[in-house]
Amino acid sequence: MLTLEGYEDAFIGFTEKNLKTFIAIYDRNKCIDIVIKKQKLSHEKAIEWFEKNVDEQLMGNDTPLILFPMGYEKYLPLAKLLWGHTEHQNDNKS
Repeated sequence: MLTLEGYEDAFIGFTEKNLKTFIAIYDRNKCIDIVIKKQKLSHEKAIEWFEKNVDEQLMGNDTPLILFPMGYEKYLPLAKLLWGHTEHQNDNKS
């Protein structure tokens, strides 16, 4: 399992893919906090730095996932904004 060096405090677990590949999962907010402390950057600059230097480098099938932690109530308006709907995969459509 591949992990992100220096982001141990942001590690929140892992998932299994195809019954053989394990993928590390990191909390994005905690990753940004680590960048703020290590790089001594503002919140906005830390986001830019993290996206350019970490997020954009995670391209393979077994590279870590960066999770945007949020509750469902916070997700709903975001889903509406990004995808124009809040439908569920298992919605009953008769």
